[in-house]
Amino acid sequence: MRIYKQNLTGLVGVGLATTMLMVGCGTSSKKITSKETEPASLMKVITKPTVMTKELGGVHPPSKDTLEKMHRSQYILHAKDNKLTQIPVKKVLLPHAQPMNPQAGTSVDLDSKGNVYVRQDKTLCKSTDGGKTWKAKEITSPSGYSISQTGRWKVLDNGSFICVAVKTGKDERGPAEVWSSQDEGQSWNSIAKINIDMTMPGSEETYDERYVHRGLDRLKDDTLLWMIDVRSDADPKTELPRNHGLFQFRSDDGGQSWEGPLLVWDWGSEGAVTTLPSGNHLATLRYQRDRNPQDSPETIKYMGAYPKTPDKLGFKNVFLMDSTDGGVSWTRPRMLTTVYGQTYGSPLSQSDGTVVVIHDTRYGPGGPGSRALISRDEGKTWNDEVYYLDATNFTGSYSASVVFDDDTILTIAASSVGYSWEEVKDKTDLYAIRWKPVKE
Repeated sequence: MRIYKQNLTGLVGVGLATTMLMVGCGTSSKKITSKETEPASLMKVITKPTVMTKELGGVHPPSKDTLEKMHRSQYILHAKDNKLTQIPVKKVLLPHAQPMNPQAGTSVDLDSKGNVYVRQDKTLCKSTDGGKTWKAKEITSPSGYSISQTGRWKVLDNGSFICVAVKTGKDERGPAEVWSSQDEGQSWNSIAKINIDMTMPGSEETYDERYVHRGLDRLKDDTLLWMIDVRSDADPKTELPRNHGLFQFRSDDGGQSWEGPLLVWDWGSEGAVTTLPSGNHLATLRYQRDRNPQDSPETIKYMGAYPKTPDKLGFKNVFLMDSTDGGVSWTRPRMLTTVYGQTYGSPLSQSDGTVVVIHDTRYGPGGPGSRALISRDEGKTWNDEVYYLDATNFTGSYSASVVFDDDTILTIAASSVGYSWEEVKDKTDLYAIRWKPVKE
């Protein structure tokens, strides 16, 4: 039995009240504590960015009409040095399942042979030529779970599919279950369970709700990281969540056993991890919360607000974290996007140290859709340039990418045509975009 040992890199001075246990051995009991507790101390983030992301490249963000025209064409847009340039790319509209929404079609991975897999509801799309052509077939979900409860599927070096299934929402306490498929999602075997037994950050209080907005990541050496965010009920006076924490479980044996939970950060969700040429790892994090009395003037300086409630400041942005030990520990999150509503960061890395983070932009400026930010030094600093990849109408564009041996990027961008949750079930485009950032 292995017990997960927390590494407190970047967490000095922060009180962590998590329960550390080995998973895969049944569900443990929980201690329910009083909710009349003092507010938890905020874990401090770094809010000073290296570039402001409101208007990059010296060009005002394109209008919705301009982005929609691009969306239907074989080019993307690049803003740099006060110019907006068309960059030729290869776009393919994937066969896709119905119903579907723009937040459910971004489970993508690349196997050791170069095959690309995109998992959708009851449909698996596979490309053997780098995303230029695709074939689709029906798939099943593990017994007792819907596809939506299985999160991202990943492909190990031996060709097996792996996923972590869990029921989420209010008062859910059961364990997550790890499943493996040897036939590309036609059948599944349960290989482990993960006990989800932790207290809220900085307290002894149990969680009230849990969600898997981030889910499963696979590092290049097949190390698996699975994350789940837990929440406390809203304060009856303010109607705001009182606490929120993102926790990580880690496996280095193909999902057979797991170490955790590790508290990654409070008020975190979403994101993914990429392996850098140096061997270190860079992760994105959606950091979202309202203003807190503990916030310093420097922190408040970088807060934004939802356009419909401009008097309420807070964060809804992409932050970055680093790991030098294979995802065992993470540094203090640092701010990347500086516009409220620029979220769902998806990172990827090329062989020369170029890092790309693709994020959605929901509330402007410019039309909503996916935008790609560029770093030439493994994510330490970010350039004053941006790529516009797609256009959307509702809930933002959620994307995920893989990188081929020649550094070509394949981005799977899910973009809604409808304007409501009901409409997008049947009105969502899923494009595969083959592209590369322009070299300096």
